[in-house]
Amino acid sequence: MFKRFFALLTVTFLCFQAQAADYNIKGSPQYQAPTLRGSIGLRYWYSQNNSELDTGDLNWNTVDGVSSHTAEIVGELEDLTTSTFVRGYVGLGRNFGGEGDFYSNPSGDLEESALGYVVVDGGWRFASFANEMVRLKGFVGYHYLNDSIDAEDGRTVIEQTRQWHAIRVGLTAEGDISERVSWSFDVAAVPWSHTRVETWESQWTHGVETDLMLNLDLTRNWQVGVGGRYWWLQSNFDRRWVSDGSKAVFEQNYQRYGLLLESRYLF
Repeated sequence: MFKRFFALLTVTFLCFQAQAADYNIKGSPQYQAPTLRGSIGLRYWYSQNNSELDTGDLNWNTVDGVSSHTAEIVGELEDLTTSTFVRGYVGLGRNFGGEGDFYSNPSGDLEESALGYVVVDGGWRFASFANEMVRLKGFVGYHYLNDSIDAEDGRTVIEQTRQWHAIRVGLTAEGDISERVSWSFDVAAVPWSHTRVETWESQWTHGVETDLMLNLDLTRNWQVGVGGRYWWLQSNFDRRWVSDGSKAVFEQNYQRYGLLLESRYLF
């Protein structure tokens, strides 16, 4: 009797162990590596701006030598399983100095004015080389830019608001120079933008936007960088002269370029 009871107890214990193994009751917990990584940080942009709005024969206004100081919040999130990412930055700053030449008004020094912009991109990593030391990404995005001009010649106050709602299509190349030093280069074409200068509106805009950064990892989660940025946007405005109703095409060339300094937290 005792032998039968002992055999039944042994079989029950072995069956419980088998079920525990199936449901991982006694096994060690299973951990999955994180599939998301990203960064958030602050960036400073010192830039210069010049722009022209003319017909080729007639200069409507020219802005030159404007210096700008801008603070940005920048962030990026990447899904490692799908190789997709989303990123963006928001910048607010002020324009200082420079000269403006406006039609029917004498040229003069510009007043301090506002500068603001938002850039949001989304895309995917489609190629890597040299054991993933060099990576290529494609992206599409949206760029909003508001850059105002204020001038005063002692008699007349001129306030001109310029706005762009632009589509970006581009390529990112990034890579590692060493374990702590990395680089990145973004180039985006602007195939279309809704552009506004005061009451003038244009659907004919194209341009190029680039960013170049050299980064240094101070710690595992802290990165600093230095680089440069260049924007060029060209727009056409179809207008008609009040005097005879004839058509006039005004072309605007807008350029902004300068130095970037950045600090990011990586997670």
